[in-house]
Amino acid sequence: MVISYKIYRVILVVMANLETRWALLAIATMTLMLMTASVFPGPVLAVKKSSSVKAIHKTPSKTTTVKGVKVLSVHTAPSKVAVGNTFGLHAIVFNNSTATISFANGTCTSPLSITFNKNVMTGPNAAIASCKAEQVTLKPGEQSPISSSGISYRATAPGITNATMIFKFGAGPASSKSPTSDSYSRVYSFNIQPAGPRTTTGPQSTPSP
Repeated sequence: MVISYKIYRVILVVMANLETRWALLAIATMTLMLMTASVFPGPVLAVKKSSSVKAIHKTPSKTTTVKGVKVLSVHTAPSKVAVGNTFGLHAIVFNNSTATISFANGTCTSPLSITFNKNVMTGPNAAIASCKAEQVTLKPGEQSPISSSGISYRATAPGITNATMIFKFGAGPASSKSPTSDSYSRVYSFNIQPAGPRTTTGPQSTPSP
């Protein structure tokens, strides 16, 4: 029994030594991993940064805006619009930019695209025999009248109505064969009046003496 007890004590000591060695090995491995992560943080961050920059510059913008082109003196024709009337919009384009602009204008062609928020119905104009488009070129400081030719607008209800006008043009040197497309937009508000009273005619009676 004494010999067996001694052997048992030896086995316990050996096992304790093995557990201590495994624990030391595990601690050494974890320390090495932490040192490796602290030595190489730069490349990891650099990869993340380069991927984010690539995502930002994936779709570059190519929009060019010419500053200084204005649509002024907007008015309806006729000046007073009532329910049931057909009308148009007239204005003046003023080129206060440093570029030369050009646009199509004529009796059946308009550089204006117009939408109304309410009270107006849009439809095509009747065909005009002398219909022809003209190319207008405006140098810096020049102006030209424009109108909503080719489209008719009919007032359907009374009230304040907002017209969103988009003037489309090309910008670039006068000798350029492919000018850059651009546009200018503004909102014009006007009042549609109720329809006037209709007068009726009928047989008139003659008072008896």
